[in-house]
Amino acid sequence: MGNLVTSIEIREDTVRLATVRKKGRYLELLQGIEVPVILEETETPNKDESILNALEEAFKQLKYKPSCFALSVPCSVSIVRSLTVPFRGKKKVVSALRFELEPHIPFPIEELMLDFMIVNETKKETEVLTLGVRKQHIQDYIRYLSEFSAEPETAVINSLGLVYLWERGSKKGSKLRTALLVDKDYSVLVVLNEGKLVFIRHLVLGAQNYYESPEIFAKEVQNSLRAFLARWKGKEGIEKLEMGGLSLSEEELGVFSRLVKMEVEKVSLAPFLKFPSSIKVDADEKLISWFPLIGIAGITLDPYYTFNLLKENQTLSSYLLFLSRHFIFTNCLILTGLVCGAFFLQQLTLNNFVYSNLYKARANELTQEIERINQEKGLDENIDLTPFFNPPLLDILNTIAEKLPSDKVNITEIKISSPDVQSWWIRIQGTTSDSAFISQAISELKKVSYFNIVDEPELSAQGNQTSFAIRIQRPEKPLFQQGNIPSEESNNNLNTGKKDETNPS
Repeated sequence: MGNLVTSIEIREDTVRLATVRKKGRYLELLQGIEVPVILEETETPNKDESILNALEEAFKQLKYKPSCFALSVPCSVSIVRSLTVPFRGKKKVVSALRFELEPHIPFPIEELMLDFMIVNETKKETEVLTLGVRKQHIQDYIRYLSEFSAEPETAVINSLGLVYLWERGSKKGSKLRTALLVDKDYSVLVVLNEGKLVFIRHLVLGAQNYYESPEIFAKEVQNSLRAFLARWKGKEGIEKLEMGGLSLSEEELGVFSRLVKMEVEKVSLAPFLKFPSSIKVDADEKLISWFPLIGIAGITLDPYYTFNLLKENQTLSSYLLFLSRHFIFTNCLILTGLVCGAFFLQQLTLNNFVYSNLYKARANELTQEIERINQEKGLDENIDLTPFFNPPLLDILNTIAEKLPSDKVNITEIKISSPDVQSWWIRIQGTTSDSAFISQAISELKKVSYFNIVDEPELSAQGNQTSFAIRIQRPEKPLFQQGNIPSEESNNNLNTGKKDETNPS
């Protein structure tokens, strides 16, 4: 489903189209078209032809191409029933709903187009709020719209548009929330419990009827609420009545509050609505008449609000049309992703190709430089090769560990100085309980050829523990001297810490 819907309302005197776009959490009215239905002044005026002429004029003015059309069905032809079905689960409720509803309608059940909302579900039964319309009323509207290839995908009772706008602005809670929503030609009284619609009643009293006689309004509201509370099984009561769709002063609200004998609070139905800049919301009273059509578009666009009288009558072709749009859209997304992926892979390939050529060129330069040096004079005589033959630090530390085993001494710290420090190279600190052993170990360390121990170790006794600090210096002469490269056996002696007798230096 796209984010653009055109709601259609067909009355005996007017035809109206409202194109609405969902923009984030807001519903934006893009275009509102109203065309009067003009009957010919003849003995037998052709009503169908007049409605078709009005629809033709309205569709000519339509500037946008919506993703679907939604039909507004007048609440005056609707039927509302509250039922208790002795089953649980949506599938079982759907199969049993018509059988349970048949005794409560005055015409054959096959002629009823309906949808329902689950009010409450217990272990053995389900309370259902059912709304329906006789097929003939909707089929007439669909017949008109089929002339312009504008068959609606959804059909919603117009009062639910007002309920939807109020419900979006309501906060979910455990308390019952009650509202009286007034339109030009009708009113609707609704009750929410924990955000769910549990009661709805249509009143054939519009805004003008309220201004003429608020007492009649108050009496209808009181009777409707008594009927609801008589069936209500919850413990919560109704504390206040929210009122929307009328511009009432505080004094008028107070008068109606005394009539209904409860607190009355004024609410706005437009906190989530946006309108063209040419329309002033507060100044244009006619704007309120567009609220039901905007709300119906919101129901159509809302994935969590699935009321649709055409749900049972949708044909396979309509489902295929709906699925084909999603299929085309999904394939377009996949194709776009593949194109973007191919583009990035191409860029990475070009980038790798450039770096590969750079590395090859650099390697060729180094090879040529090495060949030039070898051809001219080979390696420079002044190059110091000593570091290549000195034992690695890990071998030195391994030698120290062999001379100072962990079962005899406890080494607490080993420090290695930077090359510019001349006083010491490696400094070892630790403790031992055998003072005689540390002297013997130091004597063994002095025999190692690739470092020197010149200074006497620092020793201090504390009880039966002796602390020591040994400072090791770099060798005075390099292990490698020109013309005297250590043999493999000599190198092995270095690694094991044994002195090379053939090369005492």
